Amino acid sequence: MNIEFNQDGLCLKRNQVVIVRGGIGRSIVCDSGTVWVTQDGDVRDIILRAGESFTIDRNGPALVQAFESGSISITRPAPQSRAIVRATLPRRAVADAGLPRGAVGV
Repeated sequence: MNIEFNQDGLCLKRNQVVIVRGGIGRSIVCDSGTVWVTQDGDVRDIILRAGESFTIDRNGPALVQAFESGSISITRPAPQSRAIVRATLPRRAVADAGLPRGAVGV
């Protein structure tokens, strides 16, 4: 498979398919054209047109197929701040960290 990159991202020819592995949390952005996105075990059909995006929300491969020539970008997930990570920890993990009750670790 020949894949072409340009300043806009990944160029796809009509009906070309790209497999995204390990992409949970990444966003597929349709820069031009129209693409179809489906994920392993997901019954949804996601259609993206230029300017639209979709964040991969399942483990397993995601397939992106171009309905017409166009380009996509695949963005990395935004890094989480320590406060967000702390908020997702179980209460026991916070207690074991030695922080006073009600303290916010930064």
